Amino acid sequence: MRFLPSAVLLLAVASSIHGATPTQVDLRTQTKSVDFSSANSTRPLKSGTSLPGTCNPGDMYFKTDAPAGSNIYGCVGLNTWSTQGNTSGGNTSGTGASMAAQLGDLQVTASNGNLLNVGPNCSAATPCNVRFGSVAYSFSAGASATLSSGTGDAYVYVSNGGVLTVGHNLTLNCAGCTAQSGITGFPFDAIPVSHWHATNGAWDSGQDVRAMTATKNVMVGAGLSSLEETTGRTTISADPTVIGLRVSAPSSSGAACTAGNWAMDSTYYYLCINQNAWRRVQLNSW
Repeated sequence: MRFLPSAVLLLAVASSIHGATPTQVDLRTQTKSVDFSSANSTRPLKSGTSLPGTCNPGDMYFKTDAPAGSNIYGCVGLNTWSTQGNTSGGNTSGTGASMAAQLGDLQVTASNGNLLNVGPNCSAATPCNVRFGSVAYSFSAGASATLSSGTGDAYVYVSNGGVLTVGHNLTLNCAGCTAQSGITGFPFDAIPVSHWHATNGAWDSGQDVRAMTATKNVMVGAGLSSLEETTGRTTISADPTVIGLRVSAPSSSGAACTAGNWAMDSTYYYLCINQNAWRRVQLNSW
């Protein structure tokens, strides 16, 4: 029997190993106490600029084109993604989001010192919705406001016509929104979104003023009526069947009128006693 020299045997074994298909290790079952802290880098998440169309609860994704600090998305339900991050570091989000409701519709963050990102998560699949009375407006894309110069304030809001607006006393322009100069506060008939302050052409602080829930109860008494308009405003009017309305002085006793209408001029006091039937009395000095 002949024995191969040890060097030849080792060479044969090495050649056999080199030519074999590498064995893949299943980290779930074949490792224990895994520690990657010494690795140069790790990449545990899938990444890209578009969220996958399908997902299962627990899946994670890193969206590379989202504002820094808001890149990480989690699948919170079947085929439903939700951002899991919160801005920090060089990006400012005012007080930051502390509740789930604050992470979605029309969130405003700042980046690069002079850029406001408004509703970066608004999309056709997940639109940002705002309601005025019985009318709802949907935003299928985000917007941005670029600050050129100035020290002052900007007010991000949705107008009663459903227009995403940045009112300001600065120098800025909007993409996907309307820039309105000369605004020093939220308009009374708008839905506030966010309030930001800038110093020397850079955003330095912001406040999230969105409200997930709100209500408005208008109670009218005798002689009054109310009308809820589609713009979110409520109009209060006098009920002419209870309160007589002052109108223009009639030109004749048969001029158009509703019972209870009244009028006056320098000579007479007029009263409508029935439909299109006026009576008058002359005014005398004391």
